[in-house]
Amino acid sequence: MKKTVLLLCAIVCLARAGAQTCMPDSSILGTNEIVSPAPWTPDFPLINTAPACIGEPYLQSVTFNVPDTAAIPNVPFPVPINSITVATTGAVENLPAGITYLCDPPNCVFQKNTLGCVLLYGTPTGPTDTADLTINVKVSSPLFAVPIPLKFPADVAPSSHYYIVVKNMGECAVGTSDLSGQIASVKNVPNPFGDQTLISVESNVSGAFRFEVFDLTGRSIHHQNVNMLTGSNQFTFEAGELPNGAYYYTLGNAEGRVSRMMVISR
Repeated sequence: MKKTVLLLCAIVCLARAGAQTCMPDSSILGTNEIVSPAPWTPDFPLINTAPACIGEPYLQSVTFNVPDTAAIPNVPFPVPINSITVATTGAVENLPAGITYLCDPPNCVFQKNTLGCVLLYGTPTGPTDTADLTINVKVSSPLFAVPIPLKFPADVAPSSHYYIVVKNMGECAVGTSDLSGQIASVKNVPNPFGDQTLISVESNVSGAFRFEVFDLTGRSIHHQNVNMLTGSNQFTFEAGELPNGAYYYTLGNAEGRVSRMMVISR
């Protein structure tokens, strides 16, 4: 019965993905982060966006946590913000061929102290490459008569990048084979669990990985960056106020992701 329920939930998730709706990452609330997933940086060189495979449907949400003030290049003080606007077409540069975007809200105007979501979607046509994206935004402030144009992430953090890796067909399936032998095993114990569970990873490599937890609608509810060492690695996931039910989690890097299920049962 449980397997049937999980299968039905998976079918619903796929149907919702096909509807091309943008799901903001609410886990960014209450943090100092202004965007999720985090961009690549020299200090933590991890590509947090999903890879895109030629000829296969692609979905990647980018969430903006719009503050009420922000640092603007060449302005020596924090600038109060009314809203951030992304043009409904042509605002995302260097998208892989076959990929476009839409927003939530649909007019791509994100008010201060709210979450705005940009969904990158489509079917890549090639070639294989690493796309370095730029998102052009306009910041509306009560201090200036006209909106301030910014290029994200370059104008906010000059050394950071939003990359999408375009791969050949068949190289994006979620599973341990995605990581080319980098990860030998991943499990969480206990499972089901109540308040916390221990994530155990046997890694064949050392490096930066991203751990992310999703509900069965595909909404990201937790993410963190972890450094793996060759051999045995462990870290704890705290369920907090999450309700009972099934969730799935991923551990990934630029080469791909491993996905597993977990169940909260108190």
